[in-house]
Amino acid sequence: MLPIRHPLSISTRALVFGAFLMVSPSALAAEITFFCAGALRPSMERIFPEFTASTGDRVTATFTAIGAITDRVRKGERIDLATVSSQQWDDLAKEGKIDPGTRVVIAKVGLALFIRKGIAKPNIDSVEAFKQTLLSAHSFALGDPAIGSPVGAYAIRLFERLGIAAEMRPKLRLVAGLPVAPVAKGEVDAEMGIAQLSEIVSVPGVTLVGLLPAEIQNVTLYTTAIPLAASDPARAKKLIDFLKSATARRALEANGLQTSDSP
Repeated sequence: MLPIRHPLSISTRALVFGAFLMVSPSALAAEITFFCAGALRPSMERIFPEFTASTGDRVTATFTAIGAITDRVRKGERIDLATVSSQQWDDLAKEGKIDPGTRVVIAKVGLALFIRKGIAKPNIDSVEAFKQTLLSAHSFALGDPAIGSPVGAYAIRLFERLGIAAEMRPKLRLVAGLPVAPVAKGEVDAEMGIAQLSEIVSVPGVTLVGLLPAEIQNVTLYTTAIPLAASDPARAKKLIDFLKSATARRALEANGLQTSDSP
């Protein structure tokens, strides 16, 4: 004998339908995978909760060097949104790895010298003064260019340009990642180092000396890229729009970055 199936009563069907309608928006929220420059981390940690509160979408962020991000986009990893330099964006577009129709500079930042707290501030008001400061240092911290640090790569070229590469080589303490916090915590034995301004201003334990002189400055334009492997480009564009909002601009500028509205 076949089992008797009882159809749901009207009241039961209404309850089921009502429960469906009452599903929490957070349960339906999307997750956006964002590979983001480490220099933007202090700002983004303020921006992401505001974005989630506004849209319901969550951001899962990986903060690392933009060289490493570029490599992962190039390999076709499933990333919804990335930040790279303008030159890296050009390279990835030529290679057909990103959406060429979406290019937004969300912030820019220059390089600065920092010292471990307690050390007397050196003079870097001119290129020659900066050069003498480096020569007088006993140890110097940099992000490791071998693992994608654009600051480390630029600094090595700068030492060569200034004619002090041989003198700086034994002083270098190369860091896997951003060098500021390890110096501040004493994890890296270094008196000073070069990093992007935004990487320095929010870290206790170090002192900002100042931006490098204009003649040897290197400004990075953090540019958004949507990889062709993105699972949800539309939501990635929604996040880009939020990164251009007044809320995001305030957070970026508070951490030493310049936006299109910066003075």
